[in-house]
Amino acid sequence: MSETQFRVMDFDCPSCASTVERALANVEGVESVAVHYSTGRVEIHYDATVTDPDAFEQIIENQGYTPQPA
Repeated sequence: MSETQFRVMDFDCPSCASTVERALANVEGVESVAVHYSTGRVEIHYDATVTDPDAFEQIIENQGYTPQPA
């Protein structure tokens, strides 16, 4: 299992963070996701043979937020 982290500093509310968390959790190969609204930290554990950080970055952007590598 692999791990990657992003910082997303443009969350407006906890619900925004939950939306991103749900979107990432639905990606095939993702084992777990933790989105921390107060710090803007997104932690993702995933199967690197199935998905990769580029896919996560695109999903975060599709939700309207700007991910930065942590």
